[in-house]
Amino acid sequence: MAGVVPDALADKSLAEIERIDLWQGNRQVPLAELFDVAGDPADLVIRIEGDCSSAHDLAADMQQGELHVVGYVGRHAGQGMRGGLLSISGDAGDWLGAAMRGGRIDVTGDAGNHVGGSLPAAKVGMRGGQIVVHGNCGTHAGERMRRGWITVVGDCGEWAGYQMRAGTLMVLGQCGPRVGSGMRRGTIALLGTAPTLLPTFRYACDFAPQALTLMLRDLAEQGLDVSSTSASYSLFNGDLLEGGRGELLVLLDPLS
Repeated sequence: MAGVVPDALADKSLAEIERIDLWQGNRQVPLAELFDVAGDPADLVIRIEGDCSSAHDLAADMQQGELHVVGYVGRHAGQGMRGGLLSISGDAGDWLGAAMRGGRIDVTGDAGNHVGGSLPAAKVGMRGGQIVVHGNCGTHAGERMRRGWITVVGDCGEWAGYQMRAGTLMVLGQCGPRVGSGMRRGTIALLGTAPTLLPTFRYACDFAPQALTLMLRDLAEQGLDVSSTSASYSLFNGDLLEGGRGELLVLLDPLS
């Protein structure tokens, strides 16, 4: 469903929107064959209701406005977003927010693999914006992310922060093994159950980072259940095989 975004539809009539061609399998069909269309496109707000788990590229390259989905969505939702809000009241597929540059994605359910990650053969993943997954997510969250902020409220699969360049990845639940493997810079904050860290991470100190405190307060203001916004963490630097400039923070009194 690439191209069905608020900024692209704002100057179109409802009849023009109904005639937009979408791929269904190996053929193209008018949008009106798949959805009922109503409302005012100029308000820059789109609401989609129903199971869209087979619909891919929702909100891809969106620059402004709001796209609200009530139901599941497929792969590559929010890919390449530059602005606006994508909210998903359900689960999301793989590559949520891949190559994202700006805006915000909020998922009330679970997400698949490669949240905010890099596309196949790409050198970097997410380059800006914010992603919040209220449920669990799969493997390789934050893979090669360059900038931006990812928060996983539930559990996160293995290889989180794989080859991170910069940015912040926060996991409030249980995090899988091999976290931070190959990271060059950036910050990974583990506020829940942390796995055994790779031997290429070196303990530095215990401290209370002010920047993380401010970020947790921001999450609390967004309605997330963050029980402690001011806490101490153990800081580990790594991956030493990549220069050791990354930060991996482990909460001394886990939230879960």
